[in-house]
Amino acid sequence: MKIILSLFLLAYVPLLAAALSNNVLSPSDVQKISKGGVAVINNFIPETLIEAMKKDARYLFDHGEFTPDGLTNTAVSKEKQGFTARADRQTFRGGADWNSRVGDYEARSEFGTIMKNLRTELSQKLDRPSLNVDGERRHEMTYNWYEPGAKLGRHLDEHHEETKGVKGWLLGTRRSVTWLVYLNDNWSESEGGALRCYPRNGLSKNPVGCHEGNLQVGWMDEFDPIYLDCFRKSGQSALYRVVNGKRDVLSVRDFDVPSQPIEFQKFLPDLYKDRFEQISTARLDSRFANVNGNSDASIAQASLLADKSEDHFMDVIPKAGTLVLFDSVSLPHLVQEVTAKRQRIAATGWFHEDSQFLLDV
Repeated sequence: MKIILSLFLLAYVPLLAAALSNNVLSPSDVQKISKGGVAVINNFIPETLIEAMKKDARYLFDHGEFTPDGLTNTAVSKEKQGFTARADRQTFRGGADWNSRVGDYEARSEFGTIMKNLRTELSQKLDRPSLNVDGERRHEMTYNWYEPGAKLGRHLDEHHEETKGVKGWLLGTRRSVTWLVYLNDNWSESEGGALRCYPRNGLSKNPVGCHEGNLQVGWMDEFDPIYLDCFRKSGQSALYRVVNGKRDVLSVRDFDVPSQPIEFQKFLPDLYKDRFEQISTARLDSRFANVNGNSDASIAQASLLADKSEDHFMDVIPKAGTLVLFDSVSLPHLVQEVTAKRQRIAATGWFHEDSQFLLDV
């Protein structure tokens, strides 16, 4: 009897330890996030919480707590981009925010605890310690609501601070990990609304998104992240990659980052120009177009569609309970048009890291 009990405990204790640790991410999930892929985890939250959150979102929508919040180009008017409130993503996030006592606060609080545990796990396993720092509005949590016909153009969730001009250095944190949890029962592929992601056709050589505080702006030879360092001794910037743990500066000389639209390729020697791919450009992302109002509206309109030159992508069907995670800096994505006769509803957000520098004004 003692032998049988001992064998039972040997088998049970590791399972109990895993359950108590609240681990969600497998080593494969962590590698995907850190090397430029997409982690998809099914049945992340229980059905009871899915139902409570879905009812909460409907209540908040019916009571006017959502606002249109889709991808728009500040250089081009919403009208010229074909923007309409119904065809745009709508979001519950501001004014009455996630922690307000409107709707089902208890359901959102329960979900918030789950996401905090996930954030702690990500902080440890991705070696991003400042992910685990708490603070009011430091980490974003929202509901997203798509009416039939709504979609969201191709974009990145975070850009290098210097590409935003002075305003890019005014916040102490920046988006680090993007997460989505879907709330749609029995959603099928034919109903549209898939999350289309554009990862590399394989995993990166080095961790994506950031190196020593410098954010990634492109790729070399498809899998090698290229970072932008804006704190050179010259007072200017340089493009570099990491080889054997050391920086390999690629740009011909240090340079000042120009106003948008920005094309980093011109700062590289001829040897590298054809091997370099910028993550976000005016052609692909309307938010990367000219902020001075000189861009063509067709750029913004084109970004609403998948770029046909990018033949490697993955689609995630927004089924209830599914968790999606990816690096906010390195992974372009979009939401395809909802062709269903019902709404597409999700909880979405971003975990933040500390910015490299905070401009004191």
